Order: sequence, then structure tokens, then C-alpha cells
Amino acid sequence: MLSFLDAVAAHPELELHSLVVLKSGRTLAEHYWAPWQPEDRPLVYSVSKTLTATAIGLAVGEGLLRLDDPVVQLLPEADPGDPVVSQITVHHLLSMSTGHDQDTIDAATAFPEDEWVARLLAVRPQTPVGSRHVYNNGASFLLGEIVRRVTGTDLVDYLRPRVTEPMGIELHWDTDRLGRALGWTGAHLRVADLAKMGELLRCDGVWNGVRLLPEGWVARATSRQIPTFDPTPEWGLGYGYQCWMSREGFRLDGAFGQFSLVIPEREMVIAITSAQSFTQELLDLVWDQLIPELPSEPTPAGHDILAVPEDAEVGSEWTADGPAALDPTLSREEQLELPELTELWARRDGAGYQIGFRHGQDTAELTAEPGTWQRQELILGATAIPVAVAAGSDASGTLAVQIAFIETPHTLRLRLTASGESRQAWSVPPLHTADFRLLRVY
Repeated sequence: MLSFLDAVAAHPELELHSLVVLKSGRTLAEHYWAPWQPEDRPLVYSVSKTLTATAIGLAVGEGLLRLDDPVVQLLPEADPGDPVVSQITVHHLLSMSTGHDQDTIDAATAFPEDEWVARLLAVRPQTPVGSRHVYNNGASFLLGEIVRRVTGTDLVDYLRPRVTEPMGIELHWDTDRLGRALGWTGAHLRVADLAKMGELLRCDGVWNGVRLLPEGWVARATSRQIPTFDPTPEWGLGYGYQCWMSREGFRLDGAFGQFSLVIPEREMVIAITSAQSFTQELLDLVWDQLIPELPSEPTPAGHDILAVPEDAEVGSEWTADGPAALDPTLSREEQLELPELTELWARRDGAGYQIGFRHGQDTAELTAEPGTWQRQELILGATAIPVAVAAGSDASGTLAVQIAFIETPHTLRLRLTASGESRQAWSVPPLHTADFRLLRVY
């Protein structure tokens, strides 16, 4: 895979964390970029949607609902009495063809959690139901709520004995304040487990000779149910049931490059975790360079290290009252969901660094060793967040610090100057929070 790895290294905007390739069920190739390791369980964002759809498929197979059931019949207490809304079925939620012209999730999340279902169903479709595809997180949340209503249990507990436990998958899922797994996001998976989910779908829902998913479900869920019209080529190939069609096969797809590409014709699954906004470029490299050069036999796991700040050993102490400011040289995206950081300080401690700051009402302290990543826990009050830290000063005496939140795709970058200024930015920003406490499995 040398040319693929060289191409990734030549594109610093493509930050890969892990890669696993299965061929006919065997691990053909795997690669990891420190500080991420094989046992880490990063947030896979919208890959969660495919898990939610899998739960729906199981419920259909158990006779608990049908694809043509109107949503308001399954969630009757939230029925707004709108004849247009009453046309939306489970099929429309799965294929994101509800007729809305934009995502509906913001109509819910601005209100208390116990109002979310009613708030979403109160949004009247602007175009005919079933007429178009519009990416809709609200539809995925409603699917999760339907699973809860018809099964009497939450998504993780419903999937565990039927799918994840028989497959040896460690599934963790972020919840709202009512304890509900978020149907549109929140799943945390090891990259090996991300590959396993793709392999289950490649094998038509059969695992080690045992059928886990209803016969016929995978064929329907992974076929194009509705066209998509997106200027980015890879997202204009159509949509199934909470998964995207690909040049060949289909894919589980999460924000910032969390993928399980399933290519049945090649008996292949490619699982990737990463952190970048150039997902089309990454997929181009996968199709054009990775797949053509894959070895025919399994190879030992490879390891690289993400770039860390070089250390010119200039400066010994840094302080900045804060809050940490925006960096005008960076893109707007890198400055979304920035955390509240104040009272930043750092000092040399032998060959390494001690780094501290306040986040909200809590004070935290971290350590770093130049030239490498140091894994540790960021302690905020009673909460421990797994992180990895790297730091180094440049010739001007400015200290660069990187804090990787290893149960997510996200890395925060800090810069402290000798004159007391501070800057912060994300490699890619968390989509839903600026609170460090939420950047972990919980």
C-alpha cells in the first residue's frame, strides 16, 4: 500500500486515524496513525444511522412494524393531525424522502428532549412526500424513537443480543438527557468493528453461518431507494436505507471521513476513521490507489504517527489570561464549537511540558513530551476524558500544543506566545458541542 500511504502523507489535509481492509472476511491490510490505536472507540457520527436502520430491519423481521406503516400511527401521541404529515411512512424516514426541503433536526433540539418527537412531526413537508431526497437527521432520530416504542427498549439494548454481541462488537452510543441513544449520531466503534458491520451487510446479514438479519433486508436497505443530487460526485449516486450508494457497492458514512465501504463484487470491505473535510479527495485515493494495489495475502499491521510540533527548545514559561482567541489565518470551520478556555499557562518541566487551563468552572493540567504523543486523561471535576497531547516551541518562542480527543475524530490546537497571547482552533470541529466532557464515550 506504499503509494496510497505516500499519497495520504503528501496531503496533510487528509488526516487518517485507522484503516482496515477485509477480503472474503479475512483482514487483508490494516494501518494506524498514532495517537489512535486499534482498541480506541471513536465517534463515527452518521455511521450511527446505518445501525439505527439495522434495528428497524430487525423489528420488521419480528413483525413489530412494516415499512409502509405511517409514522403517526407508530407515534400517535405526537400526531399533529396534518394530512400531509400522515403520509410519511417508515420507508420515507429510512430513505430520507419525507418531502422536507431541509434537515428538520434543529426544529427539535432547540427544545427539551421530551418534546422532540412532537416538534419533528409538526414540521410540514414543503414538497410532496416521497418526491425527493434531503439529508435529514430528524428522520433518523424518529427511526430510533420508533424502535424504542415498538420494542420497549433502546437501540443499544435491542441490537446487543441480536447483532453486536454475536459478532463481538463493542458498541457504545451517546445518549440524550432522557437516556435515549441518538438515532442520527453518537455511536462509538473500534475500526475493526466498523469493518465487521460492513462485512455483515456484505454477507446479506449472515455471520459465521448464522443469519442475524432478516432475509431480504440487506438487499433492500443497500439498494438505491431514491436518487440524490449533490455536486460532490460521491454523494450523487443515490441513497438506500440510511446508507449511501458508491461507485461500486455502498457505504456506511460518518462526518469527517468515518467509512465502511462495502464492495460485494470484490468481496471487500474497507473501514476508515479519520478527521478531515476533504472526503471526496480521500475516497478518490481509495478507489484510484488503495484498491488497485492491495496485496493478495494478509500483511502485518502498519503504524505511522500524525505530525507533532517540532521543538526548537525556545522559551520556558507561557501565560495567557484568555479566553483563547480565534486564529485569523484559519478557516471558519476550524473555529466552530470552540471551547471556553481561560487562564492558559505552560512551562518546561525537564525535557517536557506542563500545560494548564480553565474550562468552564474546572481547572485541568496536562503533560507533553516533544516529538511524540503522550496519552493520558484530561480530568475536569469528576469527568476523565481520554486524550493524547503533543507540544513544542518554534524559533520565535511560540508554543504549539495539540490535544487529540481519542474517543472522537477531533484534535484541538493551541498556540501560546511569549507576549501572553493565545489562539485556538480545531482540526475539524465537533458537530454538536464545545464541552470537553462530551468528547468521550458516555
